[in-house]
Amino acid sequence: MTAMDEAAAERRKLALTAASETSKHVLTLTTAVVTITISLAKDIVGKASSADLAWLQLAWLAHAVSVLTGVATLLALAGTVDEPDSARSIYSANIRLPAALQMASFGLGLAFVVIFGVLAI
Repeated sequence: MTAMDEAAAERRKLALTAASETSKHVLTLTTAVVTITISLAKDIVGKASSADLAWLQLAWLAHAVSVLTGVATLLALAGTVDEPDSARSIYSANIRLPAALQMASFGLGLAFVVIFGVLAI
C-alpha cells in the first residue's frame, strides 16, 4: 500500500469515526429533550390546551424517529467497518439515508418543542 493509499484510508477511518460520534451526540441530545419534556410535562400540561399538546406529542414522535434512525445509522457505520478500505465511505446510501433522517427528525422535534413552548406560555 502506498503512502497516498494509507492517507486516504486514514481519512475514511476518521470520517467514519466523526459520523459515528455525531450520531451518538444527536442520540444523547434527543433522549435528553424527551426526558426533560416528559419530566416537566405534568407542570406544563395543566396550562396548555389540547391543541398545544399536539405539538408536544409531535415533538416526541419526531424524537422517537430520530432515535430509531440514529441507531440505524450506527448499525450502518458498524457494517461499513468490515468493507474493504476502497469501498468505505460515509457517503454510502446505507449511511446517508438514516443519518439524514436522524438529523431532520431531530431538528423537526426541536422545532415542535419550541412551538409548543411558545403556544403553551
